Amino acid sequence: MEYGCYVCNKIIKTGEKFTFTKEGPVHMDCFVAAERKKVPEGKAEYLRNLSMILDYELTMLVSLLSLKSEDKETSELIRRRINAIEKQAGETTGLIYNL
Repeated sequence: MEYGCYVCNKIIKTGEKFTFTKEGPVHMDCFVAAERKKVPEGKAEYLRNLSMILDYELTMLVSLLSLKSEDKETSELIRRRINAIEKQAGETTGLIYNL
């Protein structure tokens, strides 16, 4: 599936870090830059920390998505980990979006 970033209007390529907000799919860097412009100065450090957390989560997600296994048990473990990290990244995205 192909997505377009609602901030820069470019296609999000396979392997790029991106997330979803109420407005749609967005590159992680575009999202953070846009939010940085809107966030009150007193929340700048919190945004910086949340951005690093989201970066770590999305880096792990991209890595896990590249893992393939013929073993059913391993494939299931990878799938569960992907789902868990997607949920965490979604929560982090929501925290940033609602700053």
